[in-house]
Amino acid sequence: MPDTLPEEPLAGVEWTFRRKAERVIVRREEHGDGEVWLSITDRMKERCYAFDSLDQVVKFQSNMEAFLVRTGWILEAFSPERRSGRDRRRMPRIDYERRRWWTDAWPE
Repeated sequence: MPDTLPEEPLAGVEWTFRRKAERVIVRREEHGDGEVWLSITDRMKERCYAFDSLDQVVKFQSNMEAFLVRTGWILEAFSPERRSGRDRRRMPRIDYERRRWWTDAWPE
C-alpha cells in the first residue's frame, strides 16, 4: 500500500455499495501522470491501490464489483451525477405504452 496519495486528481468517481448497515465506498481517481488510483473504504478503513493504466483498474474494479454483488451488496449511489436535464421518469405519459410504435416491425 502506498505511503501517500498523489495530490490533485484530474477526475474522480465514487461508487457506494450497501449490505444491511454496512457500506463500502470505491473511489477511482485519474492523475495527470497516467496513474489511476483506486481507494476502497470499509468500516472507516481505507486501502489504496495504484495502477499504471485505466484498463488495469477497470479490470480489477469489475472483478471486485462482481464479487460484492455475488455476496449480497447492492449499488446504493454513484457520484458525480452525470445526467443532465429533468428527471423524465416521473413525468406523466400520454398513455401507458412506453414503446414507440414507429419502431415496431411491419406485418408482412
